[in-house]
Amino acid sequence: MAPVSLAPTVSHQQLDSRITFAEQLAQSPPVGPVVLMNIISIPDGADYDHFLDTWRKSGDVLKKQPGYISTQLHRSLDGHFLVNYAVWETNEDLRKGLELDEFKKVLEALPSGTVFKPTVMRKIAVPGNCVA
Repeated sequence: MAPVSLAPTVSHQQLDSRITFAEQLAQSPPVGPVVLMNIISIPDGADYDHFLDTWRKSGDVLKKQPGYISTQLHRSLDGHFLVNYAVWETNEDLRKGLELDEFKKVLEALPSGTVFKPTVMRKIAVPGNCVA
C-alpha cells in the first residue's frame, strides 16, 4: 500500500508499526463512523497564525465533502503539538476527502517541516464508563 502523500512540506510518521495510515483508509468493506486523530508538530519559528489559517482553509474544503461530520483542533499546553480530531461517516469518505486535489493544494501552504502522525480510530464502549 502506497503511503498517503498530502503535501511536499509535510512529513508523515506512523503511530502504529503494524498498520499504515493508508491501510487504515483502504480497509474494506468501509467502517464507520471513524475518527481521524492526527498529532501535528509545526517547526519552531513557524508562523502559528499562518498554520491556523491554512488549517481553516483545508477544513473549508473537507467539510463540503460527503461523509464529513465534524472536526476539532486541540493545542498542547506547552504549544508544541496540536491534535486534529475529525469525525467522518466512514474511512472511505475520509480517504476520498484526503485525496482531493483542492485539499492537497491548500496543504502546500503549511510550513516546511510540519509533521503529521495520523491514525484512524473508532469509538468503543466500556460498560459503566463510556458509550460507543
